[in-house]
Amino acid sequence: MTRPGYHLSILVLLLHAVTSIKVEKVKVPRVVRAGESARLECLYQEDGDKLYSLKWWRGDDQFYQYVPPSRNAFPVNGVAVNLSATSTLNSRSNGKEVVMLERVGLDSAGVYKCEVMADTSFQTEFREANMTVIYVPDGPPTIAPALGTHSHNITVGQRVTLRCSSRPANPPPLLTWLINGRHVNSSWVSVESPVFQRDLARVSSKLTFPVTPDLVVGGRGVEVTCIATQATREGHTTPLRASFPLHPSSPMSFWERIFSSGSSLHHRCCHPPLLLLLAALLCLLSPHLC
Repeated sequence: MTRPGYHLSILVLLLHAVTSIKVEKVKVPRVVRAGESARLECLYQEDGDKLYSLKWWRGDDQFYQYVPPSRNAFPVNGVAVNLSATSTLNSRSNGKEVVMLERVGLDSAGVYKCEVMADTSFQTEFREANMTVIYVPDGPPTIAPALGTHSHNITVGQRVTLRCSSRPANPPPLLTWLINGRHVNSSWVSVESPVFQRDLARVSSKLTFPVTPDLVVGGRGVEVTCIATQATREGHTTPLRASFPLHPSSPMSFWERIFSSGSSLHHRCCHPPLLLLLAALLCLLSPHLC
């Protein structure tokens, strides 16, 4: 004897085989800056059945529904649907539903899901994608000298200490130091723990380095640069730079120029006694240099 509902089950299976609907692709921006708009796209295929409904979710919260021909948005924290722009973008679409989110914030981040339901079989299918929201600093970092360091008063042998601080951001920025365009010795850098306020972080880094003769050879100054970047799934954000000039308090002396690792004599002759002898001869021949 055939069990009750057996034929109904067979009918439902056959209906699913003949009529179906599927989500082909979901397009969600991987990284969005806070304050910008975000465009969500759901591409679906009607295989022998019509679309009954299309819904968008952020996590477990539904914020949008399309039941042809009406479109509705539902209040969800951090998700603001621009229904006017959404309706305009979908006026001629076929097999694609676009939803525009406006004024994206840090609380807009999460997993977004598009779910479709068939009109006849009530079959449902969904796809999802993650969206990350970042808050970019509103300007470059700032560099300040520590007590005893002055931008126009450095001498060979002095130890200079500078502090670089980022603007509020999320995720916390990464700070990198350069001296005259070159990366510094990592032992000169100490990074402080981020300070959070309202989900935004300030990061500070301290640089302490010795002023060597080769840095100020020829009386040139020292250019210290601090670069702030943010790491995301797409890579790093555009670097934001701050520079701090350091100038020698007086021109290098004759002896500093002779024994500087950047001088031509130092490169051509590696023996200090011979350098000393050459320096003495130069003093005898040209006393004004000494």
